[in-house]
Amino acid sequence: MANVIVSLMMYSFMGGGLFCAIVGNILLVVSTATDYWMQYRLSGSFAHQGLWRYCMSGKCYMQTDSIAYWNATRAFMILSAMSCFAGIIAGILSFAHFSAFERFNRSFAAGIMFFVSTLFVLLAMAIYTGVTVNFLGKRFGDWRFSWSYILGWVALLMNFFAGIFYMCAYRMHECRRVTGPR
Repeated sequence: MANVIVSLMMYSFMGGGLFCAIVGNILLVVSTATDYWMQYRLSGSFAHQGLWRYCMSGKCYMQTDSIAYWNATRAFMILSAMSCFAGIIAGILSFAHFSAFERFNRSFAAGIMFFVSTLFVLLAMAIYTGVTVNFLGKRFGDWRFSWSYILGWVALLMNFFAGIFYMCAYRMHECRRVTGPR
C-alpha cells in the first residue's frame, strides 16, 4: 500500500513538473518572439521594442544593429527554450519504464534540463535588465518594462518549479528503489 502511495506521489510530481515546463516553454517562446520588452516615449509618441524589432508610430522595424547585449539576450532565451524542450521530452519519457535505460534516470535528466533552462533565462533577463536600467533608462526619461519582459520572468519561475518537481520525483523513485518492495 505504501509503495502505491509513493508511486502516485512520484507521478503527481512528474505531472506537475511537466505542466510547469510546458507552460514555461510556451511563455519563453512568446516572450522571445514578441516586441514588448520595453515601452517608452520618443518625440512625443509611444514606442516599444523587443529582442528582434522596435516599433514607433505604428510601424515596426528590424533591430539591425548587432549590439552585444541584444545578441546575448537572444541567445540565452533561445538556449533556454531549447533546453526546456529537451527537458519536456525527457519528462515525457520518464513516464515510460524501459529496462534498457535502467542506469539512466530520465526524471533526473529532465530536472537538470529545467534547471539549465532556468539558468539560461536568468542570464538573459539579468543582461537585459542591467543594460536597460543603466543605459537605456537614462536615455529615455519616460520608459517601463512591458509584458514580454514580465513573461520572461514568469517563465523562469515555471522552469525552476518544473525542475524542483522532477527532482522530488527522482528522490521518491530513488528512495523506493533503495528500500525495495516490502
